[in-house]
Amino acid sequence: MQKEIILKCIREDYQGNGVVLFDKQEKKIPGLLLDEEASFSITVNGKYQNLNLNKILKQSPNRIKSLCNWHDKCGGCQYQHMSYEHELEIKQNYIKDLFKESRNVEIKPIIAMYNPYNYRNKCQMVYKLSKTKNVVCGFYEEGSHNIIPVLDCKIQVTKASQIINEFNKVLTKNKIMPYDEKSGNGTIKHVILKYGLNTKEVMLVIVTNGEIFPGRKNVVTDLLKKNLGITTIVQNFNARETSIVQGEKERVLYGPGFIYDTIEEYKFKISSKSFYQVNPIGMSLLYKNAIEALKIKKTDLVLDTYCGVGTIGILMSKLAKEVIGVELNKEAYKDAIENAKINGIKNISFFNQDSTKFIKNLAANKTKIDLLVLDPPRDGSTKDFINGVAMLNPKRVVYVSCEPTTLVRDLYEFTKNGYLIKSVQAVDMFPRTFNLECIVVLESRND
Repeated sequence: MQKEIILKCIREDYQGNGVVLFDKQEKKIPGLLLDEEASFSITVNGKYQNLNLNKILKQSPNRIKSLCNWHDKCGGCQYQHMSYEHELEIKQNYIKDLFKESRNVEIKPIIAMYNPYNYRNKCQMVYKLSKTKNVVCGFYEEGSHNIIPVLDCKIQVTKASQIINEFNKVLTKNKIMPYDEKSGNGTIKHVILKYGLNTKEVMLVIVTNGEIFPGRKNVVTDLLKKNLGITTIVQNFNARETSIVQGEKERVLYGPGFIYDTIEEYKFKISSKSFYQVNPIGMSLLYKNAIEALKIKKTDLVLDTYCGVGTIGILMSKLAKEVIGVELNKEAYKDAIENAKINGIKNISFFNQDSTKFIKNLAANKTKIDLLVLDPPRDGSTKDFINGVAMLNPKRVVYVSCEPTTLVRDLYEFTKNGYLIKSVQAVDMFPRTFNLECIVVLESRND
């Protein structure tokens, strides 16, 4: 049994949903904007009523025609249907709301990208066989393992889509089968492309179901004949049944097995498994503002935790007396050492350790640290890490976060340990999605 009803959007949330009031309850409707009116069908199933969007009858002035043909199904982008200005407004209001209980905290204006499209220099896609027996790749539909084939992702660099589409033709020609989760058969699981925005170097990583890759020589030969500007091709082995994309082992099929990119005057080596920010233009803005917020002096010892391939530490080195970088990922740690050598940096050292354990050891030895920067993964940092920071008592801490909710949780621990939150600034590193970077400045009360 179906009914039809007209409802009005009463507010928007950070996830890109509109909220309507139905049967005295708030219902989230993906893609609906504030004050829009829409018709809905109501499917009655026993005691439950399901609300399904049929048609938007009154559109918001903030609505735009999406450039992406797949965003409704893919779910990777939540803001493709609205103007970029409105997206920035939603994100700024979200940060303000997160910190509304914090007194004397400056909420700085969000840093926007000049172009919200084609910014991702790392592209990662999953494979399947199409109904026409062609090898295709795309993204998992939100909340499922249903693969949505995508030919032209609008937030990836254009070069990535071009190369990956040609790669898929080569796989189809050579009858290389994609991996099937249900049967466990097939070869190709994922493709990862990394692109040096400034160097134009390209790395193609082919993730296979174990080491066996029949026809790999033909695949490489056919791909190189297309003159796509590929610098290196790497095969990564991952036979595990896991959500982790890359395995531990790999072989280089073509080229050096890595690429380079540049930030300002510095050159950085990027390997297949090392972390490097996916938006290089946004990364420059992010790190520039984070470093300025630290207010580094020539006499300062700066600790860079969760340091990745050493980008922010190397950028800070010209301003500080000494920089110490800490990184758990072994490949990223090796790249960080190599990057320091490439750029002739003498006043930076790196340690391949867990950041929490490292800082606890520093605290136990009463090492003097003047300034600290942390850029942890989405899960955030740990209480032990923050307790260790309090024992070291650096005069200023800059927290760079890619997950505002874990950021707020960690900042609460910092405030309990004698630190004041001075300012918060969002950086829109991931336009068209609800992901966001933040820079938070903390100062010690005990300094």
